[in-house]
Amino acid sequence: MSELSSVPVNINYVEFDEALCNGCVLCMKVCPTKAIRVKDGKAHLQGVCIDCAECLRVCPRGAIKAITHEDFNLEDTRNYVVSASTVIYSQFGENVLPNDILLGLKRMGFRYVHDQSYTSEMFSFALKVHIKQTRKIADSPFPLISPVCPVVVRLIAYRFPSLLKHVLPLTTPREIVAREAKKRLSAKYGAQAEQIKVLHITPCPSKMISIKEPVNQTHSYLDTTIGINKIYEVLNKNIQEIDEDLVLHHSSGAGLAWGMSGGEIAGSEVNGLAISGLRETILYLEKIEMGLLQDIDYLELRTCPEGCLGGPFTVADKYLAKHHLQKFIQIFGDKTRVKYGYIIKLYKEGWFDADWGPAPSVTRPSHRAINERIERINRVDKILRTLPRRECGICGSPDCRTFAEDVVDGNAPIENCFLMRDNLGK
Repeated sequence: MSELSSVPVNINYVEFDEALCNGCVLCMKVCPTKAIRVKDGKAHLQGVCIDCAECLRVCPRGAIKAITHEDFNLEDTRNYVVSASTVIYSQFGENVLPNDILLGLKRMGFRYVHDQSYTSEMFSFALKVHIKQTRKIADSPFPLISPVCPVVVRLIAYRFPSLLKHVLPLTTPREIVAREAKKRLSAKYGAQAEQIKVLHITPCPSKMISIKEPVNQTHSYLDTTIGINKIYEVLNKNIQEIDEDLVLHHSSGAGLAWGMSGGEIAGSEVNGLAISGLRETILYLEKIEMGLLQDIDYLELRTCPEGCLGGPFTVADKYLAKHHLQKFIQIFGDKTRVKYGYIIKLYKEGWFDADWGPAPSVTRPSHRAINERIERINRVDKILRTLPRRECGICGSPDCRTFAEDVVDGNAPIENCFLMRDNLGK
């Protein structure tokens, strides 16, 4: 399996509103990459953000927001192909069927509307084929890890780089949709593929960072994203005014289930586990790092609670949304509708293969010589031994070790620790 692509770290998709922030440190304490600091009573980024949105969830003042789109205008839909996350089918209630939602998007004027749930079914079967073949190869890394959640892939690259070889080397459904749309429509209209713009409607902010800074591919075929919550009202209005019977939805319940935790596993019928939530995801990555779970074929990891249904840009309550999807699974059945022979043919042709490049680095490279790095570690350890180890965060750093690193790197004075300040004054 080839390695993953390099990742620049100078683009952030989280913004802090200083007027609303009161420096409560809740966001700083939950950040899995310790990328947030509180200085002068305000939170700001000082590290690698993986767009997990945990800070958005815990902020009690609404001072943090994520950027999902740049200059996309809902009045400009005619210039875009649209592919929505399957989560969107759960947001309007059980009486609004998937085809109604796709027709609503079409009525909004999008150039082409694609049912991503059917592509998800295709992916699930390709996953099943891949696991069957890979199990025959000695020393293959297991369990394999789903590449679908960009936060999971970036988290692995940042904190668990030895597990990169476990990431499934297949392209995600959203990228397949965008790639094929560009290929087919450019051929149809005699245009360049890059002239065909693809919009992804997303339940979370991480899709934007996966477009601009992809980890598991050399580039993204998607052009921009918009949150479900940003498009909900205008889409709902168009759904109410549908006046045609065109069939755009083709998947079974297996494809629709992808929005909730366990949906990807259920559709592929592999020996896998579905894990949701950031803490649980980290826990299971630690287990894999320890060499556990090798008898499991696949881990469907999602950092949002209840899977993508718990994304911060959803509208419906995640448990109610899950209820809606379960109703749709009953209506459309849980058996896939894809043509097995056709999927196997595409798989052998590399249609599902990820376009991976060189190994990633989601941390800022150190320009220090080895002896300087060793000296830095020793200085950090020396300061750490003098700290009270209360892990309180009052200093503006998430924990005592990070504070010691900030002091050594010149990003914080030792006096920021109020307990040390008391001791220094004696």
